[in-house]
Amino acid sequence: MSPAEIVDQYTEQVYHRRDLTSLDTLLADPMIRHEPDGTRLALTIEEAKLRITSFHRQFRSMSFTNRKIIQDQESVATAYEADLVSEDGEVSTICGIEIFTVRNGRITEVWNAPAGNGSWG
Repeated sequence: MSPAEIVDQYTEQVYHRRDLTSLDTLLADPMIRHEPDGTRLALTIEEAKLRITSFHRQFRSMSFTNRKIIQDQESVATAYEADLVSEDGEVSTICGIEIFTVRNGRITEVWNAPAGNGSWG
């Protein structure tokens, strides 16, 4: 699979289908998260599962759409929008940019600044 197909699988399995067991084959262990404050977090697969579980607890459902995808041999940049549905049915839309590095069929690194409110213009 191409890096973009791996990232699509990640989004579909982990966020749309809420299948955290798919992280066992989609993520490197550890996977590095680059935060905008200069922090580098090395997350094990189990730590990644806990992090994503917290999102699942906040929202009844999440629907991500990639508005723009740019890729090379091992990187994928996505400009995404997401509709997040709370337990009471309220929908919030966010947008952001996320960059993934994929090596040997697994996501090894992610750069992700905080999302903004609303949709891309």
